[in-house]
Amino acid sequence: MNILWQPIACKNCEVAFCSACMNQWLAENSGICRNDCQEFLQRQCPRLIVQQLSRLHIKCANSPHGCNEIISYDNLEKHELECEYKPRECRGCHATILKMNSVEHENTCDEIELTCPECNMIYKRGAAATIHTEIICLKEQLRQLRQDFENNKQQTDQQIQQLTEKTQQLPEAIQQFQQLSETNKQQANEDIQRVQQAFEVYKQQTSEETQQIQQTFQTNKEKSDSIFEQLFKRLEQYNKAD
Repeated sequence: MNILWQPIACKNCEVAFCSACMNQWLAENSGICRNDCQEFLQRQCPRLIVQQLSRLHIKCANSPHGCNEIISYDNLEKHELECEYKPRECRGCHATILKMNSVEHENTCDEIELTCPECNMIYKRGAAATIHTEIICLKEQLRQLRQDFENNKQQTDQQIQQLTEKTQQLPEAIQQFQQLSETNKQQANEDIQRVQQAFEVYKQQTSEETQQIQQTFQTNKEKSDSIFEQLFKRLEQYNKAD
């Protein structure tokens, strides 16, 4: 049985339609009314129709799956959204299961993908015994640590190189000032003095920044070395156990 659902009406012909059906029709037919009116002008559904619909009591759409509820028209949509007998598709094996069983099913389904919080590897639950053993997890953590260390080292080298290049550019600027004509010698000397002073300040700042970058790199290296050592010890324990 088809029921008028969330009805709207055409202002021209007063015919009521399901809102979803009418919206689809209008999208495909350029605003022409489904009842052959020249133009569909939407208005609220007549109150009498709304009152008649509100008196209806309807079987839940999930009754074939076991739901025995009979719900009022006004509460039907909310119930069917929350109904425990609503079919769902498992995100792993894609089997159809009831909402009431979905959590238990997905907690044991071998096709569900899991993400390791330690090494971030993604694997299916059923393949954990071969694809994601603890020793594989440790090796993956070591690989990621090595990669992070190399990336950090490369970034540190680039920062130091940039500071070095900037420092090397300053003497060239001083030399350019020194080549000014004799007519501007006094002004040039003053400019040279200011540039030299600025150079000394910048040189000191650059030295401090370089030292700070090197200290940060050394601290990160010590942390990485400590983690490497812990992981290697755990790997040795597994190897001895085997």
